[in-house]
Amino acid sequence: MLNYLKMDGKRLLRTRGFYAAMLLALFFLGMFALAGYFVTGFAEEFMPASESLMNDQMRTAARRYMSFNLFFSFFFSLPGMRMLHALLSLFAAGYLAREHQSGYLKNLFCLRSMRARWLISKLFTLLAASALYYLVFGLGCALVQLLYGNPLQVDLAELLPFLGGQMLADMALFSVIMLSVVLLQSKAAAVLTAMALSLNVQGLVYLLIDWVDLLPVKLSSWGMMNLAAQAQLPGGIMSIISGAGGGQAFGLSGDPAMLVPVAGTVFALFTALSALCLYRVDYRG
Repeated sequence: MLNYLKMDGKRLLRTRGFYAAMLLALFFLGMFALAGYFVTGFAEEFMPASESLMNDQMRTAARRYMSFNLFFSFFFSLPGMRMLHALLSLFAAGYLAREHQSGYLKNLFCLRSMRARWLISKLFTLLAASALYYLVFGLGCALVQLLYGNPLQVDLAELLPFLGGQMLADMALFSVIMLSVVLLQSKAAAVLTAMALSLNVQGLVYLLIDWVDLLPVKLSSWGMMNLAAQAQLPGGIMSIISGAGGGQAFGLSGDPAMLVPVAGTVFALFTALSALCLYRVDYRG
């Protein structure tokens, strides 16, 4: 098992898609930081006609409120369009489907003892990939703070619970993508699954069902990606929006504290289904 983990770890570090996802995340962070530096366009989202009211002194004062938490949380949120989840999910789709393309799954399915190792190793490797991905992104946010000339203030007691919930949502997404790879044995299916889930296409379905009152509960209040987008980090973008009373404008509903149990349930369910399919599905490649 240890050798299998080492092999997957080495393959992760040689996967170009992983580095491409990191670079894209840093690119979007740089664009957001550049826009935030000029403040005007960002402020107009909350205060109409702010462009005509702001002078250089006011912009300088406003930049001091552009905190690490604000930059770190933006691309998890509704205004940021869940960019970090999407990039990481697309990487995971390619990483998991690669062994179908190479024909490795054909050999794997011939050895029942290897199937559990494959599943466990992939989950640990993707967890490590998620942690490394967010570490690099966090370092990028710290660099932005230094370039802004602001003191770097990172409260791990605030950051780690927020990040833990988002990483659990990632693991839940990975488990669904893994099931699509094992069951459908197609890279295209894995990529489509990653895009649909991470960008919350299913949220539109939940909303339509809620509108026609087909169920006694509101599905959109329990949607994992809806909850992940609403998670608040003090000083983060969703904290600002909620404090300004803008939550209703985005149709926010549900309790963000439910993210951990919902994401944990999705992860456990789809991991179990993936394990079952590994032992039941025949390889068609």
